[in-house]
Amino acid sequence: MAIVCGTDFSEHAERAARVAAAFARAVGEPLVLVHVVDLVALGWVDPSLTTRFTEVATERLADLATRLGNDGLEIETRALVGTPEDELATVAEERSALLLVVGVLGYRSEERWRIGSLATRLARSAPTPVLVVADAAPFEACARGERPLRVLVGADPSRSGEAAVGWLATLRRLGACDATLLHVYDPTREHARLGLPGPAPVDGDPQVESVLLRDLQARLGEVPGPGSTRIQLLPSLDWVGESVASVAEQERYDLVVVGGRRRSGLARIRHDSVSEALLRLAPTSVLRIPVGAVEPRAQGIARLTRVLAPTDLSEYGSSAVRYAYALAAPGGTVILMHAIEPAPVPNPLYAHYERGRRLTPEERAAQVREVEELLRRLIPDEAAWRGIETQLEIVHDLEPAEAIRVAAERHGVDAICMASHGRSGLSRLIAGSVAQDVATSSRRPVLIVRSRQEH
Repeated sequence: MAIVCGTDFSEHAERAARVAAAFARAVGEPLVLVHVVDLVALGWVDPSLTTRFTEVATERLADLATRLGNDGLEIETRALVGTPEDELATVAEERSALLLVVGVLGYRSEERWRIGSLATRLARSAPTPVLVVADAAPFEACARGERPLRVLVGADPSRSGEAAVGWLATLRRLGACDATLLHVYDPTREHARLGLPGPAPVDGDPQVESVLLRDLQARLGEVPGPGSTRIQLLPSLDWVGESVASVAEQERYDLVVVGGRRRSGLARIRHDSVSEALLRLAPTSVLRIPVGAVEPRAQGIARLTRVLAPTDLSEYGSSAVRYAYALAAPGGTVILMHAIEPAPVPNPLYAHYERGRRLTPEERAAQVREVEELLRRLIPDEAAWRGIETQLEIVHDLEPAEAIRVAAERHGVDAICMASHGRSGLSRLIAGSVAQDVATSSRRPVLIVRSRQEH
């Protein structure tokens, strides 16, 4: 394992090399300094001239190594010929590099940087985390213990978000890091996903943010290492990359950390990922963590503390309720749910068409009381002595599968337990379509209890 640093001997590359050396000392790994004679940039040249370029690069790498390693740091130098991003990625893979460090601009123009810099191309192809250094001073001060590094992490409940947050523990081996886990969300989309009533407030909704905070804390977990960690939620209708870059600039963070996926083939020409946008837009240093660069945390046996049990109140539809209570851990909660479907609208082409009538508030309240009583009858006697609580959820005017998905997200359940057949209410369970729809579209684990007729 090693820290790999690509350099073109520019001022920006000098800063990157100092940061790479600080990381190498902190983690106790060797530093590999690499310069690539870029044949694409040079065009065709005589082989003897290429050899001369390589010799000069070797001498300059030796000089840089002397200046960086005067305290006993182990440094290896390589002068290579080829395409910089390919050669650097190859060295990083060969050495199982913990980190690949480059400068923001080097000798390339800002226009070249904006449309597709070395850093962006490395981010698409490198198998290792890529740190693009804009300013070395904050990293060096952190390594000396003079002040914490102020870090903004793009956090979301996804594998990319987990990768970014997971690498904080490694980053904190350099020194203390005060990290803000920033989650940018679309308030209208989240409002609809959770099935909340009324229009979505564009400046954020406390109900939405409480659910997002709960889910982020559950998925991302604790971050070890020195320094503080906090979660910040940002409602925004703008593109996520622009929103994160704006926060980084306004609040003057030293580093932005973001997760991303390694790309190959035609996917490498796309410019739509958040991580690549930040490499172009962020006014500060950027660390991109590819999915797979962080070892997955060992997980124990899952504990199901909240289980959703939808039922249409038919014999088949309710057959899964007892399994839901069996799944719930002692002290957990089972949410018994029934969806009252929208009343069908008669076809106006028929001569006997009559306008449908909506229930009055009194009639709807009576209907809810009746459903609540029927749901309570389904609660097993053993639930009380096992310490399992029961919540009742009655949903109006939503399609069954949508109602189940929405309730599962809003309550943050650990599993959904449902039957594959039914006859009314959740009527599409008869053909298994609701169960199939929920099983394929929900982000939550789903247990489908089949009726005896299916065995």
